[in-house]
Amino acid sequence: MTTPISQEDAYELFEICKKTKIPLLQYKNYNNGKTSKRMGRAQSFGEHRAVLLGYVYPRFKPRCDGPKLSSFSVKNQELYECLLKISNKYFPEHKFQSIQLNQNVVCPPHLDRKNTGASMIFAVGDYVGCNLQIEHDDYILEADIKNRILEFDGSKHRHWNTPLVSGTKYSFVFYT
Repeated sequence: MTTPISQEDAYELFEICKKTKIPLLQYKNYNNGKTSKRMGRAQSFGEHRAVLLGYVYPRFKPRCDGPKLSSFSVKNQELYECLLKISNKYFPEHKFQSIQLNQNVVCPPHLDRKNTGASMIFAVGDYVGCNLQIEHDDYILEADIKNRILEFDGSKHRHWNTPLVSGTKYSFVFYT
């Protein structure tokens, strides 16, 4: 079951996303054939635009220092605050640490192995297609998450997208 997002909130978020430069992730073969962890997603999903917002563990500091607000969140405060406003309005009881932002990502079947528990996912944009498919034991749920929030556990259920037919899609996954 999905929860709708108001047209005003979806429009505001879409307009902010259109102004935001989301980094391109490309798979590149570095270090004599060794792949960096950051490029693992690009290797699996292909070239795409994606970034992490919220609290993350810094790459070059000890994990014992705890998570810090990502530099992208700090640089794009309007976007981060809009996402916090949406989370507080539509799913205030859901505790999350990070937000994965994807632009026009069509992902193959996968599990979110590092996520813990349920995630909240939704998308905004002027796109057609690219529905979320979630595999359950005896059926596959196809969910249209455009301007609609869905809760599911991506660490337990394989999931993927149908093809993106046209337009621009920004999807957001709030997870721990």
